[in-house]
Amino acid sequence: MNPWTPFPPSGAGELTLYCFPCAGQGASAYRSWQRLLGPEIDVVPVQLPGREGRATTPQHSDMGSLMDALLPVLQEQLPERFALFGHSMGGTVAFEAACGLEAAGRAPEHVFVAAQRPPDDPGGELELHDLPHAAFMTMLGLFGQVTVEMFEDPAAVELAAATLRADFALAETYEAPPGQVLASPLTVLAGLADSSVPPASLRGWKERAGGGFTFRPIPGDHFFVHERVEEVTGLLRNTLLGG
Repeated sequence: MNPWTPFPPSGAGELTLYCFPCAGQGASAYRSWQRLLGPEIDVVPVQLPGREGRATTPQHSDMGSLMDALLPVLQEQLPERFALFGHSMGGTVAFEAACGLEAAGRAPEHVFVAAQRPPDDPGGELELHDLPHAAFMTMLGLFGQVTVEMFEDPAAVELAAATLRADFALAETYEAPPGQVLASPLTVLAGLADSSVPPASLRGWKERAGGGFTFRPIPGDHFFVHERVEEVTGLLRNTLLGG
C-alpha cells in the first residue's frame, strides 16, 4: 500500500479524483466520497505526511519540498483521466500540483479549489504559524480546529497543534510564481457564511485560471465541504461527468 494513498478505490471508474484535505485533516476526511461519487468516479484521498497513519513521518512546512515528494508519486500512478480537489490549504496544494503536472505533460481534466484564498490574496498580515503558543491555541479554538474534548488529552492537543502549525506555514509562506496560470478548467467553491475566507475573495482565482473559471457559492461556513457533502459531491459529479 502506498502511504500517500491509503484508501485505494476499485479502479472501475471513468475518471479518478485526487482529494487533498485542509490543514490538520487526513485522508479519512474523504472516505465517504468513495461511496458518494462511485462507481463512475474513483476517489483517491491523499494522505500528506504527519497525520493519521503517517503521524510519525516528518511534515512539509514549505510547498517546494512537498511538491518534490508528491509529484513523483502522482506521476507514477496517474490514470489517463483524472482531476484534483482541495479544501482550504488543500486547495493551494491541488493548484500547485496541477501546475506541476501540467508542466510535466499530464494536465488534469479539472481542478476544484474550496474555501481557499488565491495566491495573490494573502488575507491580511496575521500569520497563524508564527503566533506564540498560547495565542496559537486560542486561534485554533476559535476556528474549531481544536475542540473542548481534545483539551482533555494534552498529548493529543500538542500533536494537533504541531500538525496545524506546519500546515499553516505551508499555506501562509506559499508564493505562486508571477504569471503562473492553470491551463486546466478551474472551479472555485465558497462557503457563503465563511468568515475566515470571505466568498468575494475567492473570485481572485480567475486571474490564475487560463482554462476556464467557474465560481460556485454554497451555503455554510469554512467546513461546508463536509457539512454539505452530498451537495458538494453532486456538483463535482455533474461537472466531471456532464450530468
